[in-house]
Amino acid sequence: MINLIFIVVGLIQLGIAITGTRYTRKYFSSYAVLILGVVYGLTYDNLAISAGALLGESELTKALSWPRYAIHALFTPTMIISAFGILRLAGVRWAQSKVWHTVICLIATLLIGYGVYVDILNLNLVPQQQMGVLRYVNDFHLIPGPPLPAILTIIFLLIFGVVLWRQAKWPWLFLGSLLMFITAGIMGVPFIANIGEIGIAGGMVTSIIRVKMIRET
Repeated sequence: MINLIFIVVGLIQLGIAITGTRYTRKYFSSYAVLILGVVYGLTYDNLAISAGALLGESELTKALSWPRYAIHALFTPTMIISAFGILRLAGVRWAQSKVWHTVICLIATLLIGYGVYVDILNLNLVPQQQMGVLRYVNDFHLIPGPPLPAILTIIFLLIFGVVLWRQAKWPWLFLGSLLMFITAGIMGVPFIANIGEIGIAGGMVTSIIRVKMIRET
C-alpha cells in the first residue's frame, strides 16, 4: 500500500513537470529548465522507490537506485539558483545584482560538490526495509543527520519565498518550501518527505510560470 503512495506521488510530480514543460515552451526561461530538471528527477526518484516492491532486493533495484542519488546531488542545489532567478524575474531590486547572482551560483556549486563527494564518489548502497518499503540507501555519511545540501536549499527557498510573497503577493513558493521543511523533519515515515516534495515542486513551477507570464504580458 505504501509503495502505491510513491507511485501516486511520482505521477503527480510527472503531471507538474509536464505542465511546467508546456508553459516553458511558451514562456521560456533558463531558470525554468533547471526547475524542470529537478521535478523530472523527483518523478524518477518516487517511481524507482516503488519499483522495490516489485523487484525486491536485487542488483536491478540497486542499479535503479544509483541515479536517485546522482539526481539529488547534481540537481537539488540548483533550486537555489532557480528561486533566485524567480526573484530577478519578479523585479526584486537587489536580485538584479550580478554580485548576488555570482554568490548564489557559488553557494549552489559548493553544495553540488558536497553532494557529489557524499552521494556519488562515496556512494555505498545497502538495502533498507521500512514499513514495507524496500529501498537502497547510502551507508556513507560525512555529517550525521539529514542531507546538508537539501536542508540548506530548503532554507534558501523559504527566504526567497518570503521575499517573493512581499514583492509579488505570491505566497506559493514560500508555502511549498514550508511544507517541504516540515515534512523533511518527520523521521521514520518513508513517504512523508516525498509528499512534501510535491509542495516544493508545485511552488517552484507555479512561481516561475507566474512571474514569466506577468513579465511578458
